[in-house]
Amino acid sequence: MKLKTLKKDEQKVETQEEEVDVKKLLKIKGKKKNRLYGKRVDSKTQKGRYIKSKLPKDSSGDVAIDATLRAAALSSKEDIKVKSEDLRHKIRKHGARASIVMVVDISGSMFSDRKANRLKGILNSVIEDANRHHDRISVIGFKGEKAEVIIPTTHRATSFREEIENIRVGGTTPLAAGMKKGYEILEKEKLKDEFVPLMLILSDGMPNIALEEGPIKDALNIAEKIKDKEIHTIVVNFERAVRYGHEVNMELALAAGGRYYDLEELKDPSKVVSKILDFERENL
Repeated sequence: MKLKTLKKDEQKVETQEEEVDVKKLLKIKGKKKNRLYGKRVDSKTQKGRYIKSKLPKDSSGDVAIDATLRAAALSSKEDIKVKSEDLRHKIRKHGARASIVMVVDISGSMFSDRKANRLKGILNSVIEDANRHHDRISVIGFKGEKAEVIIPTTHRATSFREEIENIRVGGTTPLAAGMKKGYEILEKEKLKDEFVPLMLILSDGMPNIALEEGPIKDALNIAEKIKDKEIHTIVVNFERAVRYGHEVNMELALAAGGRYYDLEELKDPSKVVSKILDFERENL
């Protein structure tokens, strides 16, 4: 089922402003972590502030002309001649940003137009928020028996609006598959040591497709791996779900050492999710 745009009169009801205290929506706080977001880290690109120079590992790179000339001057007797051994590359640093992976339920349990459009609103809100903060973001959707990459990891997610509009919902709910793919992406991001990994899970807590041991057990097993890798995790419940799904989402947050927000009473959760991310950046 393709996500259908709400009519104007429906949108008016859905987008009424709500005064919300984000702290009151946080039901599970998780383990306190050392703050990394905004901390100065080595840049892997030619962006960031030039701090100092280093000997190059290869011929490509960001040449530090000042340091290279100083090295050449020291090794030259009269006229300065730059030799390959004089080359120096720049070390740049920038404030660490987040690499956000949204793991999103697009299964048949999201079948109603209203549910689907609430989800689309949240996706667009998070993409805009990531763009404002210069964070990287990717979107993983899960349905049927597998997970799919809707938006690959990028700084320019706003250019993928068509992919969001064209999302089709339906099928069974392989939550573990979605979490597994999200975990694999963030595990690689963590190795780069340049971005703070963050997983945002949007699910009704009703998985029914297993990878190995069972739908819920598999999801909890992956949550434990996420905790071991110290990947900051946020589980968001944004639907008036049955109590069973509510409890599963809470279990996931606890197993991942993450944080759980309950938005089920809100008319327009899309506006609040961006506020949650702003709040969470203080804990990254």
